[in-house]
Amino acid sequence: MKRVVADASALLPAWLPEEDHQAHADRLIQLHADGELELCAPPLLAHEIVNGLYLAVKGRAGRPPRLTLDGAKERWQLFQDLQITKIEPRGARALELASKCQLASAYDAAYLALAEQLEAPFVTADNRLLRAVESRLKWVKALWAFKP
Repeated sequence: MKRVVADASALLPAWLPEEDHQAHADRLIQLHADGELELCAPPLLAHEIVNGLYLAVKGRAGRPPRLTLDGAKERWQLFQDLQITKIEPRGARALELASKCQLASAYDAAYLALAEQLEAPFVTADNRLLRAVESRLKWVKALWAFKP
């Protein structure tokens, strides 16, 4: 089965109202649920999902809340039910990639290091990250352009 590394920006649109790329996120999740691909991520994915759900409950940048606390808990359970394969990436390689690509954080580099380690595509909806790596890392794919 084909492995695919995905970050929170590629998955959260499936569970957040009024989010860009919701259909693309739904499709990625459905391919995983149907066994057509195996979603993988560093363990930090769970924390990023929780944070994204919390921000939807809290509201941010002058935007009103988009979820109730109960709604966020339901979506958290949907995430857990996916049983995404969690694999620890090589930390030294994440540091190298973060430095080489001049990333805003090593968190993004953890996904890159894992994808490289698994020789798998990395799917993201993070435009800032895509711009930083698009000319260097051809296996990084925009969520809306990903084809399994």
